[in-house]
Amino acid sequence: MVSFTQAFERYWQPALLSVAFLILVGIGVIAASLAEQADTNARQVADSISLQKTLGNLLLTIRRAESGQRGYVITVDRGYLDDYRSGETQVAQILEQIRQAFQGHPTREAELAQLRDNVAAKFDELDAVVELVDGGRLDKARDVVRTNRGRDLMVEISNGVTRMMEEEDRTLATRSQVLINSNRNLLYILLIGVALIVGIGVLAVAIVQRTNRARHRAIVEMESTNANLETIISHRTADLTEANEEIQRFAYIVSHDLRSPLVNVMGFTKELDGLRDDLINEIAGMRDTRPVAAEAQDAPAGDRIAAISKEFDEALGFIKTSIAKMDRLINAILRLSREGRREFTPEHIDMKTLIGNIEKTLSHQASEKGTAINIGNLPPIESDRLALEQIFSNLMDNALKYLRPGTPGQIDIGGQETATLVTYEVRDNGRGIDPADHQRIFDLFRRAGPQDVPGEGIGLAHVRALVRRLGGYMGVSSEPGRGSIFTITLPKRFGTRGERKTA
Repeated sequence: MVSFTQAFERYWQPALLSVAFLILVGIGVIAASLAEQADTNARQVADSISLQKTLGNLLLTIRRAESGQRGYVITVDRGYLDDYRSGETQVAQILEQIRQAFQGHPTREAELAQLRDNVAAKFDELDAVVELVDGGRLDKARDVVRTNRGRDLMVEISNGVTRMMEEEDRTLATRSQVLINSNRNLLYILLIGVALIVGIGVLAVAIVQRTNRARHRAIVEMESTNANLETIISHRTADLTEANEEIQRFAYIVSHDLRSPLVNVMGFTKELDGLRDDLINEIAGMRDTRPVAAEAQDAPAGDRIAAISKEFDEALGFIKTSIAKMDRLINAILRLSREGRREFTPEHIDMKTLIGNIEKTLSHQASEKGTAINIGNLPPIESDRLALEQIFSNLMDNALKYLRPGTPGQIDIGGQETATLVTYEVRDNGRGIDPADHQRIFDLFRRAGPQDVPGEGIGLAHVRALVRRLGGYMGVSSEPGRGSIFTITLPKRFGTRGERKTA
């Protein structure tokens, strides 16, 4: 069973992260709500300040219009009428702004209605005086001014505006206090959240330190165990290397020694071939020395000679075919054994040039079979040139061998690279390979599909062995009738992943 300590060490990180996440989400939601409320309060405060300014502008504009009218009455100079004429338009605009601000507040709308009436009466009084002066009745205009009707209207307007501003002062004070409270609450929430996060961080650090100490002890024990394992592995690796070299030596010796009896068998086959000819000639000679009548009676002897000759030919042909096949297999084993002992010499290789040279050697064969070879982007590599030539020569040669009947052949060679690896592809549109045989084709002396093309079944096995020795790996993607894609992935620099230079 898992102890409480083990369960705690296993789940404390997800638990703390979950708690911290929930706190952050909660703080974020509350902070967003308070921030939105504070923004609303700030806009209301700004609206109150703007409304006070608008009310002040209203009073100032009316007074400027009145001053312009008075100046015109006193001096009869029409220049004083500029403020008077522009004031009426500005007052109408200001009253509309105030109406929009008071919309939805019945009490304040009633105050505004009274104010609008007084303003209208004031401008009627101003208009009447200006018209009298324009009509040349200056004394009559001054009599209207002396009635103090205009001053009384101005006092009422001023008192109305003052009441509105006082009311807005109270609203502003209330909104300002609400804004201060919202900002204070937002600050408190943020401080609480920061304190909780810091607390969780301190707890996490303490737990991490405790876990690290436990891990350090485990690592020390593991390093001691690994040291013993590395010693064991090094000894076993040396044994495997020695066994592998012994197998290669054995394969070489066996292949070499098999050639001697194979040569003897071939020699005896030739002798049997000669003995067959001698026997047939001897029987034929015996027939020639017999009388004609006896020869007619012994006519079946000729058929027997033909039958013997045919059986000899079939037997000797079978023996020669088997000897030739065994000779090819022995040569293949010798080539593999020699290649396994060859040291790799890494050098910088321009793959486009290397593949281009291979394409030139295959150009006549490709032309005869109506096959196009396309060479795409091929990243350079630092590796063994001979091994790469053997790999790609074999793959391109196989692509030419196994074309799909009735379809113009096409072979595409391309590649791509990463920081440490290069990947090359050899793609064809040939007969393809059944997915069930994708591993079989890499086995020694094993072939897949119809056996209508000469071969010993060692090419792809040799290619994969070379790719592995170069520190890479290869794969195949293929379906019958849809062509094949052979992929070779190699390190950019031979030996960067710890490969041995000799097998």
